[in-house]
Amino acid sequence: MADKKGDKKGDKKDDKKVSAVKTGEEIFVFALLVFFGIFLLMKAVDFFKPSPDGTGVMNSKFEAFTGGANGWFANLLHYLNSFVSGYITVATIFSIICGLAILYVAWLTHQLKVEDKKRDMVVDVAENLPSLQSQKWERVLAHANSQNPAEWRLSILEADVMLDDMMQHVGFHGDTLGERLKNAPKGDFKTINIAWEAHKIRNAIAHEGSDFLLSQRESRRIIGLYETVFKEFSYV
Repeated sequence: MADKKGDKKGDKKDDKKVSAVKTGEEIFVFALLVFFGIFLLMKAVDFFKPSPDGTGVMNSKFEAFTGGANGWFANLLHYLNSFVSGYITVATIFSIICGLAILYVAWLTHQLKVEDKKRDMVVDVAENLPSLQSQKWERVLAHANSQNPAEWRLSILEADVMLDDMMQHVGFHGDTLGERLKNAPKGDFKTINIAWEAHKIRNAIAHEGSDFLLSQRESRRIIGLYETVFKEFSYV
């Protein structure tokens, strides 16, 4: 047992010696590399030392090796500079084109999101009120096709109520239909001008009553305006 302990102690001492030797070798190699690096740096500085007039370097070996101001080295630098300048110009133009393309794609993506949002809102409305809207619209058409002039006015009044209901369900904000039409973004409401025309006729009928002259042909035209608006949102 004593021999084994002695052997272990001896092994530890040997390992320490080996480790110390390796560390010493590593320090020596590192110092040698540092010295060699400093030597090369000094030589490089001396080799490329500029001339007093600033037109070149003082080392004649460098001048002989590169051919001087008109030698192959200077020409190579010139070609490299021309290539880099041309590359920068082309890269700049290409970057501008890519930037414009990215902006266009972003705009298209926004338009698609707007259309998807509109479609989703319309689907929700259609799912919640399919039969009710159909019944209201059939009643509007029946009034418009009646031979009674009073019903022609009534058809427009009821169509305007449907327009107000549609805008509320779709999500346009405002306390009245007029305010909702004013607040509606044109990009989300392509037939807004048509809606305004029909709504103005409705206001004239509401204010003037029977004094407002309205033919059946004109009433059907106004109902057609409402129908165009409703079809944009798949409301009828």
